[in-house]
Amino acid sequence: MTVNTQLLKIGVICSVLSALTTTVLMYGPDAPAVADFDAIQQLHQNGLHLYKKWILFFHPQFAFIAALAAATVLFKRSAALVGIGIFYLAVWTITEMSQQAYLIDALNQMWRPAYLSADGVDKELWRTMIMGLRGLSDSQYFVLLFSFGTGSILMGCAFLSEKSLGRIIGVITLSIGVTSLLAFSGYYAGAAFVSPVIGFWYTWVYGPLQIGVRLLLGFWLFKQINAVSSRATKNSL
Repeated sequence: MTVNTQLLKIGVICSVLSALTTTVLMYGPDAPAVADFDAIQQLHQNGLHLYKKWILFFHPQFAFIAALAAATVLFKRSAALVGIGIFYLAVWTITEMSQQAYLIDALNQMWRPAYLSADGVDKELWRTMIMGLRGLSDSQYFVLLFSFGTGSILMGCAFLSEKSLGRIIGVITLSIGVTSLLAFSGYYAGAAFVSPVIGFWYTWVYGPLQIGVRLLLGFWLFKQINAVSSRATKNSL
């Protein structure tokens, strides 16, 4: 796989953008919690409820493009790990985008307004569709969590063959992938014993670690640009 400096530059930008979107998703304000079903449906016109869904639509795109840029550097040394890892990260990206599209469009632009304006039998039909979307959205989370965890493990292992900064990125990415699969086993495979660890991880560790590793990846990609430019200069002499 050829290392393309233009892709690396785009990767730097996208890696920084993925760090920014992670920061907003983890620490940005949320709409006040409501318990009543009808009150929840009113959230379709609440900007504090909707904005994170839009960010979640774009966030995996930024992260995947950054990973793709890194893959062009790592592929020569770890082709199997990178090739399969990128496949799983692509599945994660597409699944998360489609999950948020359902929530933004089908749920909040169509079904919730239709439910609130309907009466009688029609209202119950819309209620059934809204309730059914929970299962669909959670099934998509099933796929995206497994894919993100697996892709992160494989890409993390590929980074371990790098030196210094690359190896640090590898260790962090690997730990994120392992913990994601542990969360998957707790949510969907009945491994309830991991719940305290996962709760602590997502409350105190995950946010700073994800933001940090995405910034580190951007810096690593920037260094790769300089390395490619240096090699090109030497070859031209």
